[in-house]
Amino acid sequence: MKRLALISLVLLTLSVFSFAQTEDEILINVGNETVTKSEFKRFYLKNNQMVSDIDKKSLNEYLELFIIYKLKVAEAKANNLHKTKEFQSELDTYKKQLIQPYMVDAETEEKLINEAYEHLKYEVNASHILIKIPKDATPDDTLMLYKKTLQIRDRIINGEPFETVAKATSDDPSVNRNSGNLGFFSAFQMVYPFEKAAFSLEIGNVSMPVRTNYGYHIIKLNDKRLTKGQIKAAHIMVATPRSATIEQLAEAKAKIDSIYRVVLQNEDFAELAKKHSQDPGSARNGGELPWFGSGRMVPEFEAAAFALNKPGDISKPIQSQFGWHIIKLLDKKTIGTLNEMLPEIKTKLARDERGKIGKKVFVENLKEKYGFTLDSAALNTFYGLVDSSVYQGKWELRKNYKAKKLFTFANNDYSLGDLASKLESQNRIQSGISLKVIANGAFNSFVEDIAIRFEEKQLIENNPDFFYLLKEYHDGILLFEIMDKQVWTKAANDTVGIENFYNEHIEKYSWDKRIHAKLYEIADEKTAKKAHKLATSRRGKRYSDEKFLSKFNKGADTFISIEPFAVPANSPKVANHSNWEEAISPIQKQGESFTFTRIVKTVLNEPKPLEQVRGQVITDYQEQIEEEWLAKLKEKHPVTVNQKLFNEMASNLN
Repeated sequence: MKRLALISLVLLTLSVFSFAQTEDEILINVGNETVTKSEFKRFYLKNNQMVSDIDKKSLNEYLELFIIYKLKVAEAKANNLHKTKEFQSELDTYKKQLIQPYMVDAETEEKLINEAYEHLKYEVNASHILIKIPKDATPDDTLMLYKKTLQIRDRIINGEPFETVAKATSDDPSVNRNSGNLGFFSAFQMVYPFEKAAFSLEIGNVSMPVRTNYGYHIIKLNDKRLTKGQIKAAHIMVATPRSATIEQLAEAKAKIDSIYRVVLQNEDFAELAKKHSQDPGSARNGGELPWFGSGRMVPEFEAAAFALNKPGDISKPIQSQFGWHIIKLLDKKTIGTLNEMLPEIKTKLARDERGKIGKKVFVENLKEKYGFTLDSAALNTFYGLVDSSVYQGKWELRKNYKAKKLFTFANNDYSLGDLASKLESQNRIQSGISLKVIANGAFNSFVEDIAIRFEEKQLIENNPDFFYLLKEYHDGILLFEIMDKQVWTKAANDTVGIENFYNEHIEKYSWDKRIHAKLYEIADEKTAKKAHKLATSRRGKRYSDEKFLSKFNKGADTFISIEPFAVPANSPKVANHSNWEEAISPIQKQGESFTFTRIVKTVLNEPKPLEQVRGQVITDYQEQIEEEWLAKLKEKHPVTVNQKLFNEMASNLN
């Protein structure tokens, strides 16, 4: 968390790395590194977009912070932290994350986002027939299956009931249970080609064959409605076996009814779910289920859950194929605006099949932009050379083909040998996938890699915004590493240093005023009165705790206990203590017992135990170490500021 926070801080406050300098006057020297006027202006203005009045004081404050930052980064580089494998690996990870939004076609992505949002507004009920396509299918096999799918569709168009044809022809194993009806669903619940086709149909219409990774589908749209939104619910389930006997079913029903009666007595639903529910996935969470919408639960459960109106409502026991359920509504939400839904849609888009579409379009645009030309004959030769040894990860391209030119991209030539290296680097490939599909997949992946890598380089070299962003992450990681090495871990692990610092600054870790007292707890009121009378007497004040207790506790019988404690003077435990007679409180009833409090002493500036303030001591100790370290850095990396240029900049910023 500290690393992410620090990198974020750098991102927010230190956008200062020049890309194409137009104002190249040097403002600051930090050791061997220079900072130009334009770099500092970029940093300062980014952090003061909402400030209308810029004064010399604020500029000076930022200048000091900026110099401290540059000193730390300079020291990190002096320690060669930017050359370690760990640093490079972490930077590469951030780079991939930062670069991803630039590597898709923006127009295509916007269309997909808008389309997904429109789909999310509705739920469709569709039926389908699936004709599977084997992984090792040849183009001829695929064509034959396409024609078969068309013939099946013709039967439906010519009047045969969809359900009848589905049961007779569909390869979907659930067809015997649902006759092909998939129920209601919305966006991101089906593979994208299926979803797109279903949402494009009119109610009652039947689609042409739709190709997905599963095969060909014939889709019929049964119904369409506005989305019901999503709900958060908890449930208690009594499971029934699939082949349950009449006795078992009756036992389950009796048990769920018994639990329901307890629920109606306002017992804690979550605790009852933990105790009684036979759904192991949710029982440990008090029966709580993830958010769900239409199509996520079995129909009986979904209908009962969505029938509940407000949070806290509880259903009667309902039966599903899994057993009996009692459902409690926890929350409901409808679809938000596009802006509200945008982060969620983008996340789902990236995980969904459609997330590849924007990248594919982007690569095609790059191929056109940078003059991609393909030798189709050479590619067909490559297809013919890939044999079954690829399944064992042993395939290699014959040497006499390696130099043969395959394509040109951005004035660079790539050979069959380059493509072969991509395929040869793969481990065993799943058997059953056709050799043509394997070879073509390797080719497309290779071209995409070449195009994306080239564009990444162009992005870094020619896009100032991205350059600054990547540079900020670069220095943010260095800043974290050097701070962790020289300050945070160093201080946290220095046990002797922490203790010495605590003792040297002990007045900082003291209470202003501390009351030391004793709590007397007595079993009954009669004994409490006797104990209180003794405690306030001159004789009783001289008694030790042991002697005082011996007056009341006989043998194994304990009627009274004394518990010392210490609290701040304003603690409720000693409220109004200045008004107590003989520094002893009146008797109070506490549950089944009776208590009174006796003030022992008041202490000013009493030190807090180290263990109680260790966190604060470590933080303060780190600050001291950092101050001492910065003083050394200023000697090691001398800092100079062009004051004349700084003053000119300050006057021109307003």
